[in-house]
Amino acid sequence: IGFNLLLFWHGLFAGSYIVAFASGDDDFMGMHIAAGWMLIGLGFIRLLVAVFMPETSPWSLPWPNPVLIKAFRRHWEALDAAALFQGRNLMIVLSGLTVLTLSLLASFSGYLPGDDLHEGMANFSLMAVLAHGALILISQGMKKLKAAPPSAPSAKPKPDRPKFL
Repeated sequence: IGFNLLLFWHGLFAGSYIVAFASGDDDFMGMHIAAGWMLIGLGFIRLLVAVFMPETSPWSLPWPNPVLIKAFRRHWEALDAAALFQGRNLMIVLSGLTVLTLSLLASFSGYLPGDDLHEGMANFSLMAVLAHGALILISQGMKKLKAAPPSAPSAKPKPDRPKFL
């Protein structure tokens, strides 16, 4: 149930991010502000829950640790792309933490004077979101490639050579 709740939280966070990013126009400022506050609240909830969860919980913050870093380095040096993207790997962990951090900074920067910093942070966070999404898609693709059975030899018989007199 913990992982399903985390997926639910992730959906709310991603949805709030999309609404906040898409409603930045003056005509939708109320929606933009509400979505920004939703991001702040969801980020606060995520951090608060993570403090009380054991490291094995999906709700714990996946801080890069020496084991994760060594595994990444080993897979990188071996050029093992399938292993490089399996499970909680270093790139996905760092990109997720970057998305959380930049999204919250972008939300809070909306209350500072001037719009340039807020717009810059929002655009920077979008790059992090797109990179995180790409890494997730690559990871899922690698998982499917690794799980696919090896191709079997063709059962179709080879044609015989023509017989001449």
